[in-house]
Amino acid sequence: MKWKNLSLRTKLIIVYFFSVFIPLLLIAQVILNVSENQIIRQTTELTQEAAEQMGNNVQDLLQQYADLATRYSMDETLHYYLNPLNDYSEMLDSIDAYQYYLKPITNDFGLQNVATSLNIYFVNETLLPGLGIYERIDDKVQAMPEYARAVDAGSGIVWGKTGHDLYVSKSIRNLNGNLFGVVTIRFEEERLYSLMKESDPRERRTSILDETGRVVSSNERSLIDQLLFGPQEQEGLGEEEVFKIITTTIDGKTLPDWRIVTEAPIDSLLREAKQVRTTSLIVTGLTLLFSCCLIILFLGRIMDRIRKLLRTMTQVKQGKFVTVEDKGDADEIGQLTKNFNQMVEGLERSIEENYVIRLSLQDTQIKKRDAELYALHSQINPHFLFNTLESIRMKLITASTPDQNREAAGMVRNLSKILRKSLNWHNDVIQLQEEMDFVQSYIDIQKARFHDKITEELDIDESLLSLEVPKLIVQPIVENAIKHGIENKKGKGVISISVREEGEAVRIRIRDDGVGIEAAKLDRIRQSLAQTGKNLKEGRAIGLQNVNDRIELHYGQGYGLTVDSAVGAGTTITLHIPRYHEQTEGKPHV
Repeated sequence: MKWKNLSLRTKLIIVYFFSVFIPLLLIAQVILNVSENQIIRQTTELTQEAAEQMGNNVQDLLQQYADLATRYSMDETLHYYLNPLNDYSEMLDSIDAYQYYLKPITNDFGLQNVATSLNIYFVNETLLPGLGIYERIDDKVQAMPEYARAVDAGSGIVWGKTGHDLYVSKSIRNLNGNLFGVVTIRFEEERLYSLMKESDPRERRTSILDETGRVVSSNERSLIDQLLFGPQEQEGLGEEEVFKIITTTIDGKTLPDWRIVTEAPIDSLLREAKQVRTTSLIVTGLTLLFSCCLIILFLGRIMDRIRKLLRTMTQVKQGKFVTVEDKGDADEIGQLTKNFNQMVEGLERSIEENYVIRLSLQDTQIKKRDAELYALHSQINPHFLFNTLESIRMKLITASTPDQNREAAGMVRNLSKILRKSLNWHNDVIQLQEEMDFVQSYIDIQKARFHDKITEELDIDESLLSLEVPKLIVQPIVENAIKHGIENKKGKGVISISVREEGEAVRIRIRDDGVGIEAAKLDRIRQSLAQTGKNLKEGRAIGLQNVNDRIELHYGQGYGLTVDSAVGAGTTITLHIPRYHEQTEGKPHV
């Protein structure tokens, strides 16, 4: 089937599918892939940073113990009193050594803040053990790994684990390498666990391994004293569970050759990315579904309106005075063109017979209203359009920054909204929301023209936005406020618009802090408003009179507008309309 023979509905659906639906799907897929990769990369980097920070914390803690062991092993006073050559045959000598020298040594380095226990094993056979710290080396001590390993290490530091405690040991030797004793500092494994227990092992499992690969400490408590990748652990893992493993070594000459292994399940790294993907797919799907339903509904309404217009034009045969070129298309627009041309031909034959006669029979008051409405539109559209286009032209000529270009673009957008509404408003009655949108676009243009000389303040009861009102009852008031009030004022001006319910009526108040109205002119305006249909020559009064007359003609006497003003203090225009209004068919509406 040829393209021109397709219905307009079918054409628009095809265009929508290829220009919106498919590109949106492709864009969504690209964005999803990019965002997913970004999330995975960021999550991995955060895990890496957390592992590095954990390594630094552990290293700092172990360094404290290494420093303590080194300080004790190198203390000259301790060397002197532990020297095997010293004779403490008299008990009093040992007591004095402890009381005045050895006891203070154990309190000087702040050991109580960081350690669980301190033991100093000495070789001297005459010094008595004491303080629960100093102990003579015997067979039992020699069998202890912390002692034996420290002696074998010479002057080096050794680290290890006994039971639930960790230890650091270092031999005490003189400059000739002669053994005086061994210092051992024990601390609870809980000290290491406290650095990692805040992280959930299901999200990030952190373990500290000794040089043999055995777990010294871990936030997964069941792994302690096990080989990290030994048989016991493998039995506890699911077959499908895969980890991202990050290994951090502990650096330092006096620190143990331990490693910190951080295991992050791949599923946890991907969880956020999967959530984003799932949410994005749902949102994209719902958006596409909504857009499809909306376009179908919208096209259906357009087609119904076109068909109704075709039937109406065929029956009435009146409207435009020129014909439209008929290209022979078989869609609905082509049929509309044919019927429209027939209507124009009929109008050309009957224009003198019907239209002129009817004009002469119209009521004088109705003609006057029509003329005033036409004058109102002429007042708004040509001057406003010319000034706005001139402002846009000057902004584009002088634009030197992106912000200035965007400002000009905003004026074009608001102007297009105003023109679109002016062309599409076929009914005399509209919702207050549409009127306020029209007013906002107008104010935005004026703000751009006058470089933010104008500021608006809106106080609108949102429950009243669905109220049906005659069109163009607020915008002319705002235009008067800007043109006659604020433009003539030095400095900036404020326009305040308030919409509130008062009993069974609605009050719409437009106030400006402009130059105000002189008392004599204000009296003339008030007198004219009291006489429906009076035509004034003053620019401000034309718009006020028109709005007042249309409100009164639409709702009846008792409704209209009032004017309050003072020179230098500004002007307040208050519109009074009913909250509920009976239509001609007798149905109340809001």
